[in-house]
Amino acid sequence: MSERYRYQLIAALLDKYERSSYFSERKQPSRRIILNLYDGGQTDFPQYDIEQFEKRTMINNAVLSLNEEQLVSYQWMRGEEHHIIAKVWLNIENISSAYALICRKPKGDEIDDVCLELLAAMEIVQSDWAKQFLADAYEAISSRRSIGKRLPADKKERTDLIHAICFVEQLGTVEILERVFSIQCFGDSKRFEKTVKTRLLGILSKYLDSVDESEEGLLRQVGISKYPEQMEFCGHVKIIFDNESVDFSPLTFGGTVSITDFQRGHLNVSPEIKSVISIENRANYIDYIYKQKSEHELVVFHGGQFSPAKRKFLQSIANNIPNTCNWYHWSDIDYGGFSMLARLRREIKHNVIPYRMNKSELIKHSSLTASFTPKYLEKLGTLKLREELDDCQACIDYMIEKRIKLEQEAMLTDQSS
Repeated sequence: MSERYRYQLIAALLDKYERSSYFSERKQPSRRIILNLYDGGQTDFPQYDIEQFEKRTMINNAVLSLNEEQLVSYQWMRGEEHHIIAKVWLNIENISSAYALICRKPKGDEIDDVCLELLAAMEIVQSDWAKQFLADAYEAISSRRSIGKRLPADKKERTDLIHAICFVEQLGTVEILERVFSIQCFGDSKRFEKTVKTRLLGILSKYLDSVDESEEGLLRQVGISKYPEQMEFCGHVKIIFDNESVDFSPLTFGGTVSITDFQRGHLNVSPEIKSVISIENRANYIDYIYKQKSEHELVVFHGGQFSPAKRKFLQSIANNIPNTCNWYHWSDIDYGGFSMLARLRREIKHNVIPYRMNKSELIKHSSLTASFTPKYLEKLGTLKLREELDDCQACIDYMIEKRIKLEQEAMLTDQSS
């Protein structure tokens, strides 16, 4: 029985040491790492009950045996020598033996292992979000000498998370169903959902360039989906396969193609197309086709922040239109909308033109604008640092000044649009 108390005492002392500044700052302790067993009715070790003779005696014997092994030192309570121990402290010079006694890996070694794991992952990943998360985690863990909340405390869950992030990087432009991802990544169709998904979503929501994105939308941005993504568009477009083609031109109100089918062939945009417009919101996309689309225009449903698969689709359009063909983009007038515009300019076509995303639209629809929180205001301010949005500063400044944003649907009330 005293063996159990030996383990508990050492574990409690090591816990206190690992929480101390001596450990986090890698300093040689200048004060003792002490557990008060009895201090005027207070204790750091609740198992030590001076009213229970048998238990008190066993814990006393545990302390004495640990002292004989030079792992701890102790002090009797004044006037109660050989009966009540007042305090026990760790002998730092023999701390490695203390760890060995309870078969516990020194936290410093564990931290070093985690840092090496993060550095190895940083060599693999290419995406900005993954690189930034891993760099932030490495900086925090290596400097504070604590895993904290950056990564799971459980080693297996931690390894699974880092492995999943690296595996995502291998997908490239391939879209993969969530359970297939789990099987390929872990050999288990449910493991991703059970142990990794929630943590990964938290990382994506912080590090991806999106606001108020759904769980499905966040995962789709990195190529993981519940079901195959559909590409929606309206205009003179063909998809060419090995021995045949599908012409979408007769579909006056638009067509849809599965990303799987799209990746089997290649896109052919008619030379008659003089302009392209990508539209974030589905209601606006449909309304635009019904009321505004011209014969020589290609209209594309953009949706939220695009996935790797949709990026390939958009790049295919950009590669198939002449340089004289204008590309417009219509989004909400908010952080998400402008970050989509910036991303289109950065990854698809550098001179994408904002459509109805300006100060005059905010003024025109002022009664339909929405306010936002100080946290959102801070995020909105980061748009001013993006070179891709230099021509949008007047609108962004007005949003910040008035603390307003506007959803696309509000513009559908303007029948003259």
